[in-house]
Amino acid sequence: MRIGITGSSGVLGKRIADGLVKHQHSVIPFQGDVRNQDEVFEWSENLDALVHTAAIVPVPTVNQDLTKAIMTNVVGTTHLASAAAHTSTGHITYISSSHVYQGSQFDISEDHRLEPINLYGLTKLQGEQWVQAITENYLIIRVFSFFSSDQMAGFLVPTLAERISKSSKKAILELHNADVLRDIADADWMSSVCVPLILKQEKGVINCGTGMRHTVLEIAEKLLTALRRTDCVWREKTGGDRNGLVADTTRLKTKLPHLPPFYLEQSLRKFAEDISANVPKED
Repeated sequence: MRIGITGSSGVLGKRIADGLVKHQHSVIPFQGDVRNQDEVFEWSENLDALVHTAAIVPVPTVNQDLTKAIMTNVVGTTHLASAAAHTSTGHITYISSSHVYQGSQFDISEDHRLEPINLYGLTKLQGEQWVQAITENYLIIRVFSFFSSDQMAGFLVPTLAERISKSSKKAILELHNADVLRDIADADWMSSVCVPLILKQEKGVINCGTGMRHTVLEIAEKLLTALRRTDCVWREKTGGDRNGLVADTTRLKTKLPHLPPFYLEQSLRKFAEDISANVPKED
């Protein structure tokens, strides 16, 4: 099967592309600009299915240039959905986000209220709506939080790691929204779940998360341990924010009964090793 993918140089997109190749499929990366409809349509000719991972993220980047985010995350998605209709199967997989949901202290199912918690989430929800309006042969994967050593600043774990690395010995670090719940995995785990869903050409909307509940404080403390900086401590700032995002994985498990296990401490240790290996050594 010839599968076209956008965003193949991104953190998750690259891993999904690699996973599809490992399953002996021909992967055709999109090298153009999703905002250009002609480029999208020309690239999609003779493909069997499309996977759309390209997007403007993270939240601060969207806030800084909302027009570009709308043109990429919304208009660009309409181009991909329209192009998918001309592939041999007409199937498109759209990588969306848990940020389309209203925050909750309870596990969030696919039928949970759609009320984006930020502008990034709003652009992803509007992308979903256009996919659903343009084609019936779609899979929307709502990805919950993930991290990677090659992730840019602005995401939770890399941001915390940068603060820790710049802190002095025995520092007291303020942690806002410490009690907010998150469902978080690493990018490798996330792609290992997305790839089989894509290959099965599932339809509808599916949450992609571990279903495990961690507060931001728990994640931050585990990261201190992984980075061997237990001399530091976090000063909690709760702030009354209750926008927890934890996946109800019931539907996911019906599609993938043998969901791979995820171990946060182990993954954070690998994250710490990876960022340590990438730090330039002094002469």
